[in-house]
Amino acid sequence: MKKNFSFIESFRCAFRGIVYIFKTERNFKFHVMFSLLVLLCSLIFNLSYIELSIILIMIVIVLVLEIINTIIENIMDFLCKDYNLNIKIIKDMSSGAVLVSAFISVIVGLLIFIPKILVIVGD
Repeated sequence: MKKNFSFIESFRCAFRGIVYIFKTERNFKFHVMFSLLVLLCSLIFNLSYIELSIILIMIVIVLVLEIINTIIENIMDFLCKDYNLNIKIIKDMSSGAVLVSAFISVIVGLLIFIPKILVIVGD
């Protein structure tokens, strides 16, 4: 496989990778759709730049970990076609990293949005 010498070609390859993950990975689609919903809520609740920055950082962490999880799973499947307990543990740990980041993201989102919702509801 030859190396991309063009910045534009490298960008195209990266974009194709993201499109591939979006098309093939159900969990990545879920994270993207949920992220879009959170960003819509961010606009509705008029978050500060700091709050929006925190939300964006959490979204990126979850999406990047989901991509890394997909990469790890694909590499493990490529290296070992048969069932292997060690491979299963590696894949489970990789999925666990995504789960932890998603869980913490939900907590961060609640910490940002609940006070704003309470103001609207009226305590």
